[in-house]
Amino acid sequence: MSITGGSFRTRVATLLIASFSLGIHPVRAENASSVCDRLAASSFDASRPAGLAGVEQDQIDVTLAMPACTEAYAGGTPAPRIIFQLGRVYQKTGDAAKAKALYLEASNAGHAVAMVNLGAMIEDDEPEQARGWYEKAAELGNVLGQYNLAVAYANGIGGPVDVGKAIEFYRKAMDQGDSVAAYNLAVLYDEGKLVDRDMVQAIKLYEVAVKGGNIDAMVNLAITLEKGDGVAVDKAAALALFERAAALGDLEAVEQAARLRKAD
Repeated sequence: MSITGGSFRTRVATLLIASFSLGIHPVRAENASSVCDRLAASSFDASRPAGLAGVEQDQIDVTLAMPACTEAYAGGTPAPRIIFQLGRVYQKTGDAAKAKALYLEASNAGHAVAMVNLGAMIEDDEPEQARGWYEKAAELGNVLGQYNLAVAYANGIGGPVDVGKAIEFYRKAMDQGDSVAAYNLAVLYDEGKLVDRDMVQAIKLYEVAVKGGNIDAMVNLAITLEKGDGVAVDKAAALALFERAAALGDLEAVEQAARLRKAD
């Protein structure tokens, strides 16, 4: 078996970093929303303004984002994305209570990514409600909602395990380009715990995840190819995958690539 990593985990909207310069000028009332968008928008938010890649959670500049998003929130009836973005800023500061309240407000206004982040915040204490929010986000077509709902079904978060539903929603997320969903689905077939072990399916899904740049999939597929687990042994292809993962910073892949080169 060629499994790396632990159990599947749900995610929050924390990917992709936008690079830009805003200078040090004070925020003006007329552009508070646009500054808030630039500093706190999520890459997973389909409602963000066109042209913005989104900002990773831990890259939010609280000093600039807090006044901008607070002003945008206070200026009349804020758009759901502004409420959500202010929640992200508060979450960055460590104020979980305020972040949770804002995510709930945005979720009730129909914001899909806020639903996902709210679900992730309450998952340990209120798993049934968390699954409910993931379901609503998934129904809106949000990729993180689909992924987290799949994890909830696979791990029995907030309800019974349902492997059929887990596969369904992993595939929905994968079809939107989520390489982590493809990897998790590959692991599900590789492990053979929730479904019959099927390395043909696992290998196909690892390949999809590798195309999406997933490092764990590179390592697992390399191990599979080296061992000939459900496929012909191909040590050259295995080495190439280990080297690719190593170049992306995976320490296990560095060791495995060195081992294979030495063996040759």
